[in-house]
Amino acid sequence: METILLIEKESTLRILYNEELKEEGYRILLAENEKEALKILKGKIINLIITDHHLLQERSYMALVHTANKVKGIPVIIHTDYSCNPMDFTSRKNIEYIIKSSNLDNLKSKMRKMLDYKSLARVSQAISNFKRGGENDYKERIQKYKE
Repeated sequence: METILLIEKESTLRILYNEELKEEGYRILLAENEKEALKILKGKIINLIITDHHLLQERSYMALVHTANKVKGIPVIIHTDYSCNPMDFTSRKNIEYIIKSSNLDNLKSKMRKMLDYKSLARVSQAISNFKRGGENDYKERIQKYKE
């Protein structure tokens, strides 16, 4: 089961997304702000972050998103009210923008694509390492990349 960290300041949206995404089979961890998100990031394995774009106006929050994405390799979806990117993260890998809507089909589709891509990248890396390392440590290497 994939774990999604949902960072949303509006409680009604947190409740809506939590219910919808749990029905899709995801494990959802909720945070209202940067402080709560940092606690979760330190103690849990996260497969994807969905965040409210309003929080990106704070420098420390931008650093949190950058660290999660660049250092930990966690894909990030920035959920925005705007039709254009309010901040320029477009040059960074695994960061996407989605316009907020009561219909979550677009969000779910983007989530699936990003999670599938991350899984494919892990398998590809495991195969590459296997070819370099030989057959003896195949099982150890595959297990490492599944975690």
